[in-house]
Amino acid sequence: MNSSITVPWFSSKGFFLVILCLALVSCSQGRRSNAGSGRSSSGSSQPSGNVFDDYLKAEFAPADGFDFPFGDGDGGGAYQDKATGKRFDGWYIATHFAENYSLGIHPGEDWNGNGGGNTDLGQDVFAVANGRVVFAANCGRLWGNVIVIEHLFYENHEKKKIRSLYAHLHEIKIHEGDKVRRRQLIATVGQDPEKLFNAHLHLELRWDESLEPTYWPTSDHKDISWVKEHYTQPTSFINSHRKISVPQSEPVLILVDQTTYKMQLHQKGVLIREYDVSFGQAAGPKQIQGDNKTPVGMYFVIQKHKGKFDGPYGDYYGGYWIKVNYPNSFDASRAERQGLLSPGQKTAISKSWEQRAPTLQNTALGGGIGFHGWIREWKNDGPRHLSWGCVVMHLSDVGNLFEQVPEGTMVVIF
Repeated sequence: MNSSITVPWFSSKGFFLVILCLALVSCSQGRRSNAGSGRSSSGSSQPSGNVFDDYLKAEFAPADGFDFPFGDGDGGGAYQDKATGKRFDGWYIATHFAENYSLGIHPGEDWNGNGGGNTDLGQDVFAVANGRVVFAANCGRLWGNVIVIEHLFYENHEKKKIRSLYAHLHEIKIHEGDKVRRRQLIATVGQDPEKLFNAHLHLELRWDESLEPTYWPTSDHKDISWVKEHYTQPTSFINSHRKISVPQSEPVLILVDQTTYKMQLHQKGVLIREYDVSFGQAAGPKQIQGDNKTPVGMYFVIQKHKGKFDGPYGDYYGGYWIKVNYPNSFDASRAERQGLLSPGQKTAISKSWEQRAPTLQNTALGGGIGFHGWIREWKNDGPRHLSWGCVVMHLSDVGNLFEQVPEGTMVVIF
C-alpha cells in the first residue's frame, strides 16, 4: 500500500482503527488465514512416493521466468496518462519491501508511474509468470480489487511454489481458476476504494500459500524477520529469476535419485528407460573437492568420450565418459557464502552454467563429475557406493545412455 500522500486524520487512534480494519477485513471468497504456519511445501500436495513423478507433475504450466507486472516487463517502459494524454517514462517504488511505514511493515512493493499522482491509473497489469489464478475479487475497504496467482518453478533440483498478489486494481480481467501465461494482461492499475492513496500497484510475492488475500502481518503482530521468511522482495526475486529452465520442456532429460539408486531418461516428455546406478563412496551432497560425494542439483552435459582412457584409473570409466558442468551456480553461491570461492569465481561459474558450458574445475569445490561405467560389472544388491563422486552405470547400460544424450542435456540429481 502506497504512502505517497498524507492522510490528516491518521492520529494514533485513527492508525489503530486502520490496523484493526486491516486485521478484520476479509474477502467473502478468501480462505481463512493460518498466520502462524511456516513456509508451505513446494512440492505436490499429494506426493506419489516416486520422486521422479512428483518432480515432473505440474497441473499448470511451470514458470519459464518472471517479469515485472507493468510497463515493458523489465521494470521500466513509457505509458500514456489516460486522463490527459501526456506520456511519461519509467516506474519507481514508492514503498519498499519490509519498509516500516505508517501502516506497519510493508510485505510487498508499491509501484508508481514516474508521472506521479494518478497518471498511472488504468495502466495495464500483467501476470509476472505462468501460473494459475487462485483468487480474483473485490475485497472492499483499503484493498479494493485483488488478484492472487500461484506459480510453479524449478530451482536447482527443487520444485517450488510462490504466489504473486496484485492489489488496488481498477479492473480485473481474469477469473479464479484461469491458467495464465507470463505477461498476460490480468488487470489495470487502480486505487483503494476510499481513494486515500494515489493510484499505484501493490505487489507481493508470498511463499506462504495459507495466508488469506488481505492478510497484513502488522495486524497480526508479526515482525520483520517473519515477513522476510514468509514473503520475498519482489524486485530482487524477479531480477534473479528472469529466465528459468523447465525440465518438462527439455528435448532430453536425465533424472537421478540417490535414495533409490535409480535414473530415468526422458525424451520430449516421454520416459524412455530407467536404469540402476551407483554413486560416490561417501553419503550426502558433494561440498568440496575430494569428499567422494555425488553432487545434488541441476547440471548439463558438456563432454562425451568413449574408447580407451589413459592413466592409472582409466579402466574405471568402463569405456564411456559423460561429463556434466559441476559446480553449478547454486554450488558456487553456497561456496561463496562459506568463504570457499571469491566473488569473481562465483560469477564466472554462474555465467558458464547458465550457458550450459564448462564451469571452473580448479576451485575448492572440485570438478570432474559425470556418468561412466566401472572396471567390472557390479550387482544391484551389493555395494552401491563405488565412485569418487560420479554416477556409476552398469556396463550393459552405459553405452545405451551414451548414444542418446547429446551435449547440453539437462541432468537433475536428487
